[in-house]
Amino acid sequence: MTIELEQTGDRAASMKMRRRSSVAAMLGTMIDASDLVMYAYLTVYTAPLFFPNQNPLVSVLATLGVYAVGFLARPIGGILFGRMGDRRGRRATLVATLLLMGGSTLLVGLIPSYAAIGIFAPILVLLARIAQGIAAGGEVMGAATYALESSTPGRRGFYSSMTPLGSILGLAVAPTVIGLTTLAVGPEAMAAWGWRIPFVVAAIITLGVLTLRLKVEDSAEFVALEKTGGLSQTPLRETWRSHKATIGWTIVMGAGALYIVYAIPVYLPIYFTTSTELSPATVPWITAGVMLLTAPMVVVGGLCADRFGRVRFLVTMLVILGIVGYPLFLVLSSHGAGTMTITLTYFGAMVLSNLALAALYQAFADVFPARIRYTAAAIGYNIGNMIGAGFGPLASTALIQSTGNSSAPGFLFIGGAILGIVGLVAVTRLHRAQPQTEPVGELNGAR
Repeated sequence: MTIELEQTGDRAASMKMRRRSSVAAMLGTMIDASDLVMYAYLTVYTAPLFFPNQNPLVSVLATLGVYAVGFLARPIGGILFGRMGDRRGRRATLVATLLLMGGSTLLVGLIPSYAAIGIFAPILVLLARIAQGIAAGGEVMGAATYALESSTPGRRGFYSSMTPLGSILGLAVAPTVIGLTTLAVGPEAMAAWGWRIPFVVAAIITLGVLTLRLKVEDSAEFVALEKTGGLSQTPLRETWRSHKATIGWTIVMGAGALYIVYAIPVYLPIYFTTSTELSPATVPWITAGVMLLTAPMVVVGGLCADRFGRVRFLVTMLVILGIVGYPLFLVLSSHGAGTMTITLTYFGAMVLSNLALAALYQAFADVFPARIRYTAAAIGYNIGNMIGAGFGPLASTALIQSTGNSSAPGFLFIGGAILGIVGLVAVTRLHRAQPQTEPVGELNGAR
């Protein structure tokens, strides 16, 4: 009886630590996403200050270009922090990524304008964005790996939902802070100096999340590898030698699917300010409200991935998203579209996008063995993310400008869905063909 009670207590303690680990992963990703997109949401204010031009659209394009440069730095972060995570542990690495993200975000909020220091202003913004990109390159797939490896058999989709859930909550936190700041200081002050406040607030929140991450243990699968001597001492070399094809197809999958799931929460708020009649002061509130209301759909999507299989469910969602892309922009760009129409349309798009996220994040991490998972997943995800999500907003804006068609980004949704499905099917076949040496739990949901 004593032994049974001890075993029951150990299981309860283990489950408590697993839940705490998944929450730590979620909150860290929330900060990461909030810090990253805050720059994009504040484009309307920062573009003329750091990239002054007589044509406002050109200033926006320049600002989005720097936004894209942050994505160029992500693969570097994926390699640096991925290698560290596979050799030294997920927890320590995720503490380092959070520190770098918080510091670079604070720097953006403190940089003087172009009028004050000239060319040094955009250069400093560029450097800060590169630092953010390096941090994000290690954070997202590190958190996804950490959450996945803290899961229980049959619940990998649910646990995988914690990382994208953090991203969505971060996308809600950013416009909420911006909206509250705008209310507090007023539109004129916001354009002059108030836009700096959200960056400082984000840095303060980072300290709180950092405290939580310092209190959790490493993932169960990493600890098991460490105890049995199964850690890879050369994860980058092993990844390149044994998993080149799988990484290649995850890049294809990411370039397509991540364009769509980033375009809806990140690009559409920018689209609202440049291609609709919504005021810049209204957009943050619409964005925050829709993000918060649709966030539970990320968890629902994770449960669906566990129930129906991540491949089957993700293919279904990508087909739907590809179909609705052009009608989505057609409705949003129509002259009769008012605030309510735009809000409801955005809400529907966010529901569909959020449902796909858990299966997508799981697909990146679960196809690689645990000993090189952080490195391999980070490389595939970040290069695909750089192509699809990083240059997606820039490509969408440039496509509208060159065609004069405000619905043109809808065609990119179709292409993104096709690439995502092709990449997903290919990487799944490669995964099934590989010898399975990982715990049985790794195979759950990969139907």
